[in-house]
Amino acid sequence: MLLCLVGCTVVPTAGGKARPTDDNKADRALYDYFYMEGEKQNALGHFDAAWALLSEAARIYPQGLEARYSLSKMYLMLNRVDTAVAMLKSVADSDTTHFWYNLGYANMVIRMQQYDEAERVFMRLLRNHPDHPELYNSLASVYAYKEQYDKALACYDSLETYMGNSPELVGNRIGLYDMLGDTVTAIAMAEELVQQHTDNIYYALYLSDVYRHYGLNDKMLPLLELAQREAPEEPLVYSQLAAYYLAEKDTVAFYQEYDKLLTNENITCEAKMSALESFVEDTETFVSDSVLVGYYGKLVELYPYEQAPRSNYALLLVYTQKLDEACEQFTIIAEQSDKDGSMWEQVMTICIDLEKYPEAIEAGHKAIAAGRKECSTYLYLSNAMVINQQYDEAEKYIHIAIDSICGDNNRQERSYFYGMLGDIYSEKEMLEQCYQYYDSALVYNGNNALVLNNYAYHLACNNGDLLKAETMSNKSMSIDAENATYIDTYAWVLFKMNSYTLARIYIEKAIGKLAPDEEGSAEYYEHYGDILIMLGEADKAVEQWTKALELAPERVVLKKKIEQKQYIEE
Repeated sequence: MLLCLVGCTVVPTAGGKARPTDDNKADRALYDYFYMEGEKQNALGHFDAAWALLSEAARIYPQGLEARYSLSKMYLMLNRVDTAVAMLKSVADSDTTHFWYNLGYANMVIRMQQYDEAERVFMRLLRNHPDHPELYNSLASVYAYKEQYDKALACYDSLETYMGNSPELVGNRIGLYDMLGDTVTAIAMAEELVQQHTDNIYYALYLSDVYRHYGLNDKMLPLLELAQREAPEEPLVYSQLAAYYLAEKDTVAFYQEYDKLLTNENITCEAKMSALESFVEDTETFVSDSVLVGYYGKLVELYPYEQAPRSNYALLLVYTQKLDEACEQFTIIAEQSDKDGSMWEQVMTICIDLEKYPEAIEAGHKAIAAGRKECSTYLYLSNAMVINQQYDEAEKYIHIAIDSICGDNNRQERSYFYGMLGDIYSEKEMLEQCYQYYDSALVYNGNNALVLNNYAYHLACNNGDLLKAETMSNKSMSIDAENATYIDTYAWVLFKMNSYTLARIYIEKAIGKLAPDEEGSAEYYEHYGDILIMLGEADKAVEQWTKALELAPERVVLKKKIEQKQYIEE
């Protein structure tokens, strides 16, 4: 795009270039253009374009604080915290009266635990913006972090002068007295709050919580019983009564309060969900997973058309490894309302874990039909198809993903897609194309251990470049040292290189990592036997081949090896 600045007279500069005489005005015009375009791209989620435009705006007109302020937030997103803080400090110090620049900087340095600097900026904000007395709250927090509690209390006094007293302000003061260890004053302030608001049960509940904090359980019960009489539909009453019974070690009564809460028809589903979160926090050290599953299951029964409890229930089932039930729950959610296909994708991933590949493929199709067009969707779906030996269909979806879904920035995903294409062509026994796709996978991610392993194994099995195979196999082991498959591959590559003694070390290491009757372990034992026969240990070789044959009785060549007591190359 060409930008024309009309009506500007130009003169040569010392460097021989011409620039506008009214350069500040021209630079500001360019700055405004790049800044506005940068913010537009940022709002659209085009962060690379936004970064380039805002950086150009800041370069053209360094006095423009808006661009640098936006860039500081982008530096923070990129986890370049020091740069973000330095830039935001520069912006705030350049315009000490700007409320948002200085507030943003003050909040950032609090996160960095630079409390002296935070105090300096908040004091400046209060001087320049006396119409924002709420800043005293933030300054009080800074003093609390610095353990200057008297100054923090003075801030709350100033805030009360401007805005009057409030329960929130009293609560903040109670928190400070608690930090000071002044239990008597903290309790007295909470009790006074209840006396001032006798008609509001929330203050009674607050005082009950204060009593609980200080271990005064005997004072809690009268307040809670009063609150329950006055507000039987308030979920906090039940959860705090439960907390009281828990403190009294009466677990039966504790569970009963939550039972009452969950079955109370006048309490909303959202409130019950919130109460269950408190339940989890209070019981994380002793409650069994089955109890949690039961409670969330009860919510699902009570609210069969509410997605939130069913979703939490399903996630809990996944956590407790009840995958079949979790799959059923996610399927119900997906069938009820799946606006973007994410629930069908969840079903697909669980079905893959359950090795139900046809069901996974069906769910993947439904996810895409519902509008799910993420790299992950196509990755899981293609993977399920490859495992289910639907190679042509898998290849079709992989190419859609590579061509239309996953751009060059999605390097990890593209590497996996190309790796799968390599696996597909290895199954089709088209090794040239197989190796080409493996090479493409490694261009996008040279540390893709799965591709490195598979590539090395195919080279070894097909009398390819064994030095290349050894390098790649060794690298896959360095990436995932505990993977028995990668170790077995390395042993096999060494076998092909006639390095039998070293191969034995690695195959024994691989077998040592196997679980009993692990799927695919027949190949490990066969490799072990092949290595032993080359080392002249025929009886031990037959022993390993026999183990392999028990696990894979369809392997005809194993029977021949055992009968002939010799290695037979396939």
